[in-house]
Amino acid sequence: MFGLNRAFHSAAARSLRAWQRPAAAAPRARRISTFHIDNTPRGKLQPYMRTIKLVSAVSALVFFSVGGFCVYLNDYLDRTYPAHPAITNKATRKLLRGAALREHIAPDPRIAYMFLLRALEDIYADGELSEDSEAVQEIIARMADAAAQAGERGPAEQMLEDSWSKVEQKKTGESEGWRMQQICRLADVLGPLQTSQGKHSAAISTYGAALRASKAAHELADNSQHEEFLLKQANYVTSLGEAFALSGDYDSAHTLLSSVLVDLNERQQSGKVDKWTCLDVVVMLDLAQVEHKRGDIKQSRQWAEAGLGVTGKWSRVGACDNCQAHLLAHLAKLSESQGDIKGALQYYELGLKHFNDTQTGDLEKLEAATRRLNSQMLQNVDQ
Repeated sequence: MFGLNRAFHSAAARSLRAWQRPAAAAPRARRISTFHIDNTPRGKLQPYMRTIKLVSAVSALVFFSVGGFCVYLNDYLDRTYPAHPAITNKATRKLLRGAALREHIAPDPRIAYMFLLRALEDIYADGELSEDSEAVQEIIARMADAAAQAGERGPAEQMLEDSWSKVEQKKTGESEGWRMQQICRLADVLGPLQTSQGKHSAAISTYGAALRASKAAHELADNSQHEEFLLKQANYVTSLGEAFALSGDYDSAHTLLSSVLVDLNERQQSGKVDKWTCLDVVVMLDLAQVEHKRGDIKQSRQWAEAGLGVTGKWSRVGACDNCQAHLLAHLAKLSESQGDIKGALQYYELGLKHFNDTQTGDLEKLEAATRRLNSQMLQNVDQ
Protein backbone atom coordinates (compact mmCIF):
# COMPACT_ATOMS: atom_id res chain seq x y z
CA MET A 1 0.00 0.00 0.00
CA PHE A 2 2.76 2.40 1.01
CA GLY A 3 4.75 1.40 -2.11
CA LEU A 4 1.82 2.33 -4.31
CA ASN A 5 1.46 5.66 -2.53
CA ARG A 6 5.10 6.51 -3.13
CA ALA A 7 4.85 5.69 -6.82
CA PHE A 8 1.81 7.93 -7.17
CA HIS A 9 3.45 10.87 -5.43
CA SER A 10 6.59 10.43 -7.50
CA ALA A 11 4.63 10.59 -10.78
CA ALA A 12 2.72 13.62 -9.58
CA ALA A 13 5.93 15.38 -8.73
CA ARG A 14 7.34 14.73 -12.21
CA SER A 15 4.20 16.10 -13.83
CA LEU A 16 4.41 19.22 -11.67
CA ARG A 17 8.00 19.85 -12.64
CA ALA A 18 7.20 19.38 -16.34
CA TRP A 19 4.38 21.91 -16.02
CA GLN A 20 6.60 24.47 -14.29
CA ARG A 21 9.40 24.16 -16.96
CA PRO A 22 9.24 27.04 -19.54
CA ALA A 23 8.00 26.02 -23.02
CA ALA A 24 10.60 25.70 -25.79
CA ALA A 25 10.70 28.70 -28.13
CA ALA A 26 9.35 28.23 -31.71
CA PRO A 27 12.11 27.92 -34.37
CA ARG A 28 12.90 31.21 -36.11
CA ALA A 29 11.72 31.47 -39.74
CA ARG A 30 14.65 31.29 -42.15
CA ARG A 31 14.88 34.24 -44.53
CA ILE A 32 15.00 33.42 -48.26
CA SER A 33 18.17 34.62 -49.84
CA THR A 34 17.57 36.88 -52.88
CA PHE A 35 21.17 37.61 -53.82
CA HIS A 36 20.96 35.21 -56.87
CA ILE A 37 17.84 36.82 -58.48
CA ASP A 38 18.53 39.20 -61.45
CA ASN A 39 15.82 41.86 -61.61
CA THR A 40 16.88 43.10 -65.08
CA PRO A 41 14.67 42.23 -68.12
CA ARG A 42 17.17 39.62 -69.26
CA GLY A 43 17.22 38.13 -65.81
CA LYS A 44 13.47 37.83 -65.71
CA LEU A 45 13.54 36.04 -69.08
CA GLN A 46 16.36 33.71 -68.07
CA PRO A 47 14.06 30.74 -67.23
CA TYR A 48 12.55 30.96 -70.75
CA MET A 49 15.73 31.49 -72.75
CA ARG A 50 15.91 27.95 -74.13
CA THR A 51 12.34 28.18 -75.45
CA ILE A 52 13.00 31.65 -76.89
CA LYS A 53 16.13 30.44 -78.68
CA LEU A 54 14.28 27.44 -80.12
CA VAL A 55 11.40 29.59 -81.42
CA SER A 56 13.87 32.12 -82.86
CA ALA A 57 15.82 29.39 -84.64
CA VAL A 58 12.66 27.89 -86.16
CA SER A 59 11.40 31.33 -87.22
CA ALA A 60 14.73 32.15 -88.87
CA LEU A 61 14.72 28.80 -90.67
CA VAL A 62 11.18 29.39 -91.98
CA PHE A 63 12.00 32.97 -93.01
CA PHE A 64 15.13 32.05 -94.94
CA SER A 65 13.45 28.97 -96.50
CA VAL A 66 10.51 31.03 -97.76
CA GLY A 67 12.85 33.78 -98.94
CA GLY A 68 15.08 31.30 -100.74
CA PHE A 69 12.08 29.62 -102.38
CA CYS A 70 10.76 32.99 -103.60
CA VAL A 71 14.17 33.89 -105.05
CA TYR A 72 14.39 30.50 -106.77
CA LEU A 73 10.83 30.77 -108.12
CA ASN A 74 11.43 34.25 -109.53
CA ASP A 75 14.64 33.09 -111.16
CA TYR A 76 12.90 30.01 -112.60
CA LEU A 77 10.06 32.09 -114.04
CA ASP A 78 12.51 34.59 -115.56
CA ARG A 79 14.49 31.80 -117.21
CA THR A 80 11.63 29.57 -118.33
CA TYR A 81 8.99 32.18 -119.22
CA PRO A 82 11.00 35.37 -119.87
CA ALA A 83 9.33 38.68 -120.56
CA HIS A 84 10.12 40.43 -123.82
CA PRO A 85 13.43 42.35 -123.61
CA ALA A 86 11.68 45.54 -124.71
CA ILE A 87 9.78 45.62 -121.39
CA THR A 88 12.17 47.25 -118.93
CA ASN A 89 9.83 48.48 -116.20
CA LYS A 90 10.42 46.36 -113.07
CA ALA A 91 6.80 46.59 -111.93
CA THR A 92 5.55 45.46 -115.35
CA ARG A 93 8.00 42.57 -115.44
CA LYS A 94 6.84 41.58 -111.97
CA LEU A 95 3.23 41.50 -113.19
CA LEU A 96 4.23 39.35 -116.16
CA ARG A 97 6.07 37.02 -113.79
CA GLY A 98 2.90 36.68 -111.72
CA ALA A 99 0.93 35.95 -114.89
CA ALA A 100 3.39 33.20 -115.85
CA LEU A 101 2.98 31.70 -112.39
CA ARG A 102 -0.80 31.60 -112.82
CA GLU A 103 -0.52 30.27 -116.37
CA HIS A 104 1.91 27.40 -115.85
CA ILE A 105 2.69 26.57 -112.21
CA ALA A 106 -0.50 27.36 -110.26
CA PRO A 107 -3.02 27.70 -113.11
CA ASP A 108 -5.84 30.19 -112.69
CA PRO A 109 -6.78 31.80 -116.03
CA ARG A 110 -8.84 34.62 -114.49
CA ILE A 111 -6.03 35.77 -112.22
CA ALA A 112 -3.53 35.37 -115.07
CA TYR A 113 -5.76 37.56 -117.26
CA MET A 114 -5.85 40.28 -114.58
CA PHE A 115 -2.05 40.23 -114.26
CA LEU A 116 -1.66 40.54 -118.03
CA LEU A 117 -4.27 43.31 -118.25
CA ARG A 118 -2.49 45.32 -115.53
CA ALA A 119 0.83 44.82 -117.29
CA LEU A 120 -0.70 46.03 -120.58
CA GLU A 121 -2.15 49.09 -118.84
CA ASP A 122 1.28 49.92 -117.41
CA ILE A 123 2.89 49.58 -120.84
CA TYR A 124 0.32 51.90 -122.42
CA ALA A 125 0.75 54.36 -119.52
CA ASP A 126 4.51 54.45 -120.04
CA GLY A 127 4.00 55.10 -123.74
CA GLU A 128 7.25 53.38 -124.73
CA LEU A 129 5.67 50.57 -126.76
CA SER A 130 2.91 50.70 -129.35
CA GLU A 131 0.06 48.25 -129.75
CA ASP A 132 1.75 46.74 -132.81
CA SER A 133 5.03 46.05 -131.01
CA GLU A 134 6.19 42.47 -130.51
CA ALA A 135 6.00 42.70 -126.71
CA VAL A 136 2.40 43.95 -126.69
CA GLN A 137 1.26 41.39 -129.28
CA GLU A 138 2.74 38.57 -127.21
CA ILE A 139 0.83 39.79 -124.16
CA ILE A 140 -2.40 40.03 -126.18
CA ALA A 141 -1.94 36.41 -127.33
CA ARG A 142 -1.50 35.33 -123.71
CA MET A 143 -4.57 37.33 -122.66
CA ALA A 144 -6.63 35.62 -125.37
CA ASP A 145 -5.44 32.22 -124.16
CA ALA A 146 -6.38 33.07 -120.54
CA ALA A 147 -9.78 34.39 -121.64
CA ALA A 148 -10.49 31.23 -123.65
CA GLN A 149 -9.59 29.01 -120.70
CA ALA A 150 -11.83 31.11 -118.45
CA GLY A 151 -14.76 30.49 -120.80
CA GLU A 152 -14.79 33.91 -122.49
CA ARG A 153 -14.51 32.48 -126.00
CA GLY A 154 -16.05 35.40 -127.91
CA PRO A 155 -13.60 38.09 -126.70
CA ALA A 156 -10.72 35.63 -126.99
CA GLU A 157 -11.51 34.83 -130.62
CA GLN A 158 -11.86 38.54 -131.45
CA MET A 159 -8.44 39.34 -129.95
CA LEU A 160 -6.84 36.44 -131.75
CA GLU A 161 -8.33 37.28 -135.14
CA ASP A 162 -7.21 40.93 -134.83
CA SER A 163 -3.68 39.84 -133.97
CA TRP A 164 -3.72 37.22 -136.72
CA SER A 165 -4.62 39.75 -139.40
CA LYS A 166 -1.87 42.12 -138.22
CA VAL A 167 0.75 39.37 -138.32
CA GLU A 168 -0.34 38.18 -141.77
CA GLN A 169 -0.22 41.73 -143.11
CA LYS A 170 3.21 42.17 -141.49
CA LYS A 171 2.04 45.16 -139.46
CA THR A 172 3.69 43.81 -136.33
CA GLY A 173 7.16 42.52 -135.58
CA GLU A 174 10.47 43.42 -137.13
CA SER A 175 11.85 39.94 -137.78
CA GLU A 176 10.44 37.18 -139.93
CA GLY A 177 11.31 34.58 -137.28
CA TRP A 178 9.23 36.36 -134.64
CA ARG A 179 6.25 36.63 -137.01
CA MET A 180 6.37 32.90 -137.72
CA GLN A 181 6.49 32.07 -134.02
CA GLN A 182 3.67 34.51 -133.30
CA ILE A 183 1.48 32.73 -135.88
CA CYS A 184 2.15 29.48 -133.99
CA ARG A 185 1.31 31.11 -130.66
CA LEU A 186 -1.98 32.42 -132.01
CA ALA A 187 -2.86 29.14 -133.75
CA ASP A 188 -2.36 27.20 -130.51
CA VAL A 189 -5.35 29.07 -129.07
CA LEU A 190 -7.37 30.01 -132.16
CA GLY A 191 -7.42 26.52 -133.71
CA PRO A 192 -9.12 24.75 -130.75
CA LEU A 193 -11.61 27.64 -130.45
CA GLN A 194 -12.61 27.32 -134.11
CA THR A 195 -12.86 23.54 -133.85
CA SER A 196 -15.08 23.69 -130.75
CA GLN A 197 -17.43 26.12 -132.53
CA GLY A 198 -17.76 23.94 -135.61
CA LYS A 199 -15.67 26.24 -137.83
CA HIS A 200 -13.74 23.33 -139.33
CA SER A 201 -12.72 25.05 -142.56
CA ALA A 202 -11.31 27.96 -140.59
CA ALA A 203 -9.50 25.53 -138.28
CA ILE A 204 -7.95 23.77 -141.29
CA SER A 205 -6.71 27.11 -142.59
CA THR A 206 -5.34 28.07 -139.16
CA TYR A 207 -3.49 24.81 -138.57
CA GLY A 208 -2.16 24.79 -142.13
CA ALA A 209 -0.75 28.29 -141.71
CA ALA A 210 0.71 27.31 -138.33
CA LEU A 211 2.39 24.23 -139.83
CA ARG A 212 3.98 26.32 -142.60
CA ALA A 213 5.05 28.97 -140.09
CA SER A 214 6.56 26.35 -137.79
CA LYS A 215 8.64 24.91 -140.62
CA ALA A 216 9.82 28.39 -141.63
CA ALA A 217 10.72 29.29 -138.03
CA HIS A 218 12.51 25.95 -137.68
CA GLU A 219 14.79 26.83 -140.58
CA LEU A 220 15.69 30.15 -138.93
CA ALA A 221 16.19 28.75 -135.42
CA ASP A 222 19.35 27.27 -133.92
CA ASN A 223 19.91 23.58 -133.20
CA SER A 224 18.89 23.88 -129.54
CA GLN A 225 15.25 24.28 -130.61
CA HIS A 226 15.28 21.44 -133.12
CA GLU A 227 13.34 18.96 -130.96
CA GLU A 228 10.81 21.58 -129.88
CA PHE A 229 9.92 22.48 -133.47
CA LEU A 230 9.62 18.84 -134.53
CA LEU A 231 7.16 18.21 -131.69
CA LYS A 232 5.21 21.33 -132.62
CA GLN A 233 4.96 20.24 -136.25
CA ALA A 234 3.78 16.76 -135.25
CA ASN A 235 1.05 18.34 -133.12
CA TYR A 236 -0.03 20.60 -135.97
CA VAL A 237 -0.25 17.69 -138.42
CA THR A 238 -2.34 15.75 -135.88
CA SER A 239 -4.64 18.73 -135.29
CA LEU A 240 -4.91 19.29 -139.03
CA GLY A 241 -5.92 15.66 -139.54
CA GLU A 242 -8.55 15.95 -136.81
CA ALA A 243 -9.93 19.13 -138.42
CA PHE A 244 -10.19 17.36 -141.79
CA ALA A 245 -11.99 14.45 -140.11
CA LEU A 246 -14.47 16.77 -138.42
CA SER A 247 -15.14 18.50 -141.73
CA GLY A 248 -15.97 15.15 -143.32
CA ASP A 249 -12.84 14.76 -145.46
CA TYR A 250 -11.82 11.38 -144.04
CA ASP A 251 -9.38 10.50 -146.83
CA SER A 252 -7.25 13.61 -146.20
CA ALA A 253 -7.45 13.00 -142.47
CA HIS A 254 -6.30 9.38 -142.90
CA THR A 255 -3.38 10.44 -145.09
CA LEU A 256 -2.15 13.08 -142.63
CA LEU A 257 -2.55 10.93 -139.52
CA SER A 258 -0.87 7.90 -141.09
CA SER A 259 2.11 9.99 -142.17
CA VAL A 260 2.67 11.50 -138.75
CA LEU A 261 2.31 8.11 -137.05
CA VAL A 262 5.36 6.79 -138.90
CA ASP A 263 7.51 9.56 -137.45
CA LEU A 264 6.03 9.14 -133.98
CA ASN A 265 6.77 5.41 -133.88
CA GLU A 266 10.43 6.19 -134.50
CA ARG A 267 10.40 8.72 -131.63
CA GLN A 268 9.00 6.23 -129.11
CA GLN A 269 11.98 3.89 -129.21
CA SER A 270 13.75 5.55 -126.24
CA GLY A 271 11.30 4.21 -123.62
CA LYS A 272 11.43 7.45 -121.64
CA VAL A 273 8.50 9.62 -120.62
CA ASP A 274 8.79 12.95 -122.42
CA LYS A 275 6.68 15.36 -124.46
CA TRP A 276 6.40 12.81 -127.26
CA THR A 277 4.95 10.15 -124.98
CA CYS A 278 1.48 8.90 -126.01
CA LEU A 279 1.17 11.31 -128.95
CA ASP A 280 1.19 8.18 -131.10
CA VAL A 281 -1.78 6.86 -129.09
CA VAL A 282 -3.67 10.07 -129.81
CA VAL A 283 -3.08 9.49 -133.53
CA MET A 284 -4.18 5.84 -133.24
CA LEU A 285 -7.40 6.94 -131.55
CA ASP A 286 -7.98 9.47 -134.34
CA LEU A 287 -7.35 6.81 -136.97
CA ALA A 288 -9.75 4.42 -135.24
CA GLN A 289 -12.46 7.08 -135.30
CA VAL A 290 -11.71 7.98 -138.92
CA GLU A 291 -11.94 4.33 -140.01
CA HIS A 292 -15.22 4.01 -138.13
CA LYS A 293 -16.60 7.00 -140.04
CA ARG A 294 -15.41 5.43 -143.28
CA GLY A 295 -17.31 2.26 -142.39
CA ASP A 296 -14.29 -0.01 -141.88
CA ILE A 297 -15.18 -1.48 -138.47
CA LYS A 298 -12.43 -4.12 -138.58
CA GLN A 299 -9.67 -1.59 -139.24
CA SER A 300 -11.12 0.73 -136.64
CA ARG A 301 -10.97 -2.04 -134.03
CA GLN A 302 -7.38 -2.87 -134.98
CA TRP A 303 -6.26 0.74 -134.46
CA ALA A 304 -8.06 0.95 -131.11
CA GLU A 305 -6.57 -2.32 -129.86
CA ALA A 306 -3.12 -1.22 -131.02
CA GLY A 307 -3.57 2.00 -129.06
CA LEU A 308 -4.52 0.03 -125.93
CA GLY A 309 -1.36 -2.01 -126.33
CA VAL A 310 0.72 1.18 -126.25
CA THR A 311 -1.07 2.74 -123.27
CA GLY A 312 -0.29 -0.36 -121.21
CA LYS A 313 3.40 0.57 -121.40
CA TRP A 314 2.84 4.02 -119.90
CA SER A 315 0.93 3.55 -116.66
CA ARG A 316 0.27 6.66 -114.58
CA VAL A 317 0.95 9.01 -117.51
CA GLY A 318 -1.97 11.45 -117.67
CA ALA A 319 -2.16 11.71 -121.47
CA CYS A 320 -2.08 7.92 -121.88
CA ASP A 321 -4.70 7.39 -119.17
CA ASN A 322 -7.04 9.80 -120.94
CA CYS A 323 -6.47 8.09 -124.31
CA GLN A 324 -7.07 4.68 -122.77
CA ALA A 325 -10.47 5.82 -121.45
CA HIS A 326 -11.45 7.01 -124.95
CA LEU A 327 -10.15 3.83 -126.58
CA LEU A 328 -12.16 1.59 -124.22
CA ALA A 329 -15.30 3.64 -124.87
CA HIS A 330 -14.69 3.41 -128.64
CA LEU A 331 -14.23 -0.37 -128.53
CA ALA A 332 -17.39 -0.71 -126.44
CA LYS A 333 -19.38 1.25 -129.02
CA LEU A 334 -17.95 -0.85 -131.85
CA SER A 335 -18.94 -4.07 -130.09
CA GLU A 336 -22.40 -2.74 -129.33
CA SER A 337 -22.92 -1.63 -132.94
CA GLN A 338 -22.14 -5.20 -134.06
CA GLY A 339 -24.61 -6.67 -131.56
CA ASP A 340 -21.92 -8.05 -129.25
CA ILE A 341 -23.54 -6.97 -125.98
CA LYS A 342 -21.34 -9.19 -123.82
CA GLY A 343 -18.16 -7.80 -125.40
CA ALA A 344 -19.40 -4.21 -125.07
CA LEU A 345 -20.24 -4.81 -121.41
CA GLN A 346 -16.72 -6.10 -120.78
CA TYR A 347 -15.23 -2.94 -122.27
CA TYR A 348 -17.54 -0.73 -120.20
CA GLU A 349 -16.56 -2.62 -117.05
CA LEU A 350 -12.90 -2.17 -117.97
CA GLY A 351 -13.65 1.53 -118.38
CA LEU A 352 -15.15 1.64 -114.87
CA LYS A 353 -12.10 -0.12 -113.43
CA HIS A 354 -9.85 2.29 -115.30
CA PHE A 355 -11.81 5.23 -113.86
CA ASN A 356 -11.42 3.88 -110.33
CA ASP A 357 -7.67 3.54 -110.85
CA THR A 358 -6.95 6.82 -112.66
CA GLN A 359 -10.06 9.03 -112.30
CA THR A 360 -10.18 9.47 -116.10
CA GLY A 361 -13.28 8.92 -118.21
CA ASP A 362 -16.96 9.76 -117.97
CA LEU A 363 -18.25 7.89 -114.92
CA GLU A 364 -21.93 8.74 -115.45
CA LYS A 365 -21.94 7.51 -119.06
CA LEU A 366 -20.07 4.34 -118.13
CA GLU A 367 -22.46 3.49 -115.31
CA ALA A 368 -25.51 4.28 -117.46
CA ALA A 369 -24.21 2.11 -120.32
CA THR A 370 -23.40 -0.75 -117.92
CA ARG A 371 -26.90 -0.66 -116.41
CA ARG A 372 -28.51 -0.47 -119.84
CA LEU A 373 -26.58 -3.46 -121.21
CA ASN A 374 -27.14 -5.53 -118.06
CA SER A 375 -30.85 -4.86 -118.34
CA GLN A 376 -30.79 -5.76 -122.02
CA MET A 377 -29.00 -9.04 -121.30
CA LEU A 378 -31.60 -9.95 -118.65
CA GLN A 379 -34.40 -9.25 -121.12
CA ASN A 380 -32.73 -11.51 -123.70
CA VAL A 381 -32.45 -14.30 -121.11
CA ASP A 382 -36.13 -13.97 -120.18
CA GLN A 383 -37.12 -14.22 -123.81
